[in-house]
This record gives sequence, C-alpha cells and structure tokens, in this order.
Amino acid sequence: MPVFSSTEELQEVMFTLWNEMKGNPEIAEKLISSRLIVQFQYKDPHGLLTVDCLDGKEMKIIVGKTELKPVIEMSMKADVAHEFWLGKVNVPMALMMGKIVSKGPTPKALALLPVIKPAYSIYPKVWELKGKNQRVG
Repeated sequence: MPVFSSTEELQEVMFTLWNEMKGNPEIAEKLISSRLIVQFQYKDPHGLLTVDCLDGKEMKIIVGKTELKPVIEMSMKADVAHEFWLGKVNVPMALMMGKIVSKGPTPKALALLPVIKPAYSIYPKVWELKGKNQRVG
C-alpha cells in the first residue's frame, strides 16, 4: 500500500514541508542563492511540485502544473520521496539504480543535499501534523 493515499495528500504534505523550509532562514537563504528552479515529479500517486528560486530574492512553491521551465527535474515514486525526507535514501545510489531520475545538471542537484538536510528533522513533524504518525517509519 502506498504511503500517500491520494495526489491531494501527497501535494499537501510536500507543500507544507517546503513552506516550513521556506520559513527556515538556514535552509531558505541557501536555496534562494542557488537561483534554481527545481521540479519534483511524483508517481503512485501522481504529484507535481516546483520550487522557484530563480530571482535570487524569494522562494516560490508551486503545486501542480506551471509554465515555469525547471533547471532540474527530479522524478521518483512518492514512497521514495517519503523515505528520502526521513533520511533513509542514499541519493547517489538511488540515482544509479533509477529510483530517482534527475534531468538537468545533476551536480547542482546533489550540491543542494547538504542545504536541505536540516529538513530531515522537519518532515516527521509535518507528517505527524497531517495525522500520519502511525506510518512515519
């Protein structure tokens, strides 16, 4: 059984997580300075989330379709994303095995990993707030 019961649930959890990161200066400032547009494409269930830091001033989070052209696209099953945010995914290995597919400058994507690592402690709280604490592990 998938971790997320619907597209709406997946997108709500991911949007909440990214809003928490946006409110965390330690994370947000470094993401904004990357000047990247990163799009996350999820399967099982389907979902789409885009993080736009292109202007170098503000982080914008867009759920669903957008006309923005991402610099980096990350595709994965929603369950892989859940495991990633719990700190349980070795990203280079997941890329090699095809569990995560990256389009665009992969080194730039990998360079963001240390920046977003503090969100590993945020995600379980977001998950719990959404009433999912029985399935965190």
